[in-house]
Amino acid sequence: MLTGAALAGLAVLAGCSGDEQETPEEAKNFDTLAALIVVLFPHQNINKSVYEDVANLVRAKLSSREDWARLQEEGLAALSAAAGALWPSLEMEGRIKATKAISETRFFQTVYSSALFEFYSHPVVWAHVGYPGSSAEHGGYINRGFDDIDWLPEASQ
Repeated sequence: MLTGAALAGLAVLAGCSGDEQETPEEAKNFDTLAALIVVLFPHQNINKSVYEDVANLVRAKLSSREDWARLQEEGLAALSAAAGALWPSLEMEGRIKATKAISETRFFQTVYSSALFEFYSHPVVWAHVGYPGSSAEHGGYINRGFDDIDWLPEASQ
């Protein structure tokens, strides 16, 4: 049987509290957050589900902040204001331009720093960028990864 704390933790990860379902506004905010993470870390061939995983982790982390609801509301409004239209309705070029326009805001800095850590900690992203993961459990980099760089020219003797 799950304890109250465990249920609350699951609710935060799911984006709702207690017995409430996610509202349409919360779903829209989540979709916008996931799309913003795509703009911040654009990689070809990374599945949309990875960006959604990262958005869930970011939302769970930031939802514990007392000022997150206000910060998110202001930040999403600033994105649309900078775009001159609803930010999610824009093509990628417009999204990038509007995102650059708010890059000095607390909202941007908060989302960027949280998403940066979560995105590049994702095992699917590791595989995409060629990071083999931790080597500690395999004897360290001397035994795994020390000399496997294949994109540098060979040193002359």
